[in-house]
Amino acid sequence: MRVAVPDSDVRTEYYGSVGALGLREPMLAVYLASHHDQQYDPWFSPESFWDRLLNLYAPGPDFGLVVAWQDDTMIGYAFGSPKDNSADIWEMTAHTLPEVTAPPTPTPIYFFREFAVSPEYQGKDYGRLLHDTLLNTRPERLAHLLVRQDNSAKQAYLHWGWHTVGQVQPFPDAPVMDAMVKILDDR
Repeated sequence: MRVAVPDSDVRTEYYGSVGALGLREPMLAVYLASHHDQQYDPWFSPESFWDRLLNLYAPGPDFGLVVAWQDDTMIGYAFGSPKDNSADIWEMTAHTLPEVTAPPTPTPIYFFREFAVSPEYQGKDYGRLLHDTLLNTRPERLAHLLVRQDNSAKQAYLHWGWHTVGQVQPFPDAPVMDAMVKILDDR
């Protein structure tokens, strides 16, 4: 699948764990700008975000980050990694989307963990560029993400082919979020 680049001076770059952790300052700037309205909740603080990235997400196998750059300015990012322990997600998916058959033995899914675009670049297809570029790197049949129930981005996810299959509270200090899945084509 070809991904349209909204502006010719915007480029995307792929990073593994080591490269991602070297982008702390620009990632935190994008994260804070895109989550400014959630700063009353400690779960959404830049420090909590970076701690999860550093200690939970980046160390995982096959972690990947896609960044959109305009010159030397990071305008957004998306990252994730495979999830082997996926029986619960397959079960929710098969229950909610009867046309999807869960494999007899749970197979890995792709956990689309984080996605952010600086507010001044939102609504200009950069989010779709990051989304599609990251998912186009994946061999899994199913992608999974969690989204705040009040997040306006949920409408974009639905438009991009995601389906809400349940609610999940991923950590005791996290809010309850909508669990969404996307069937990945040609897998």
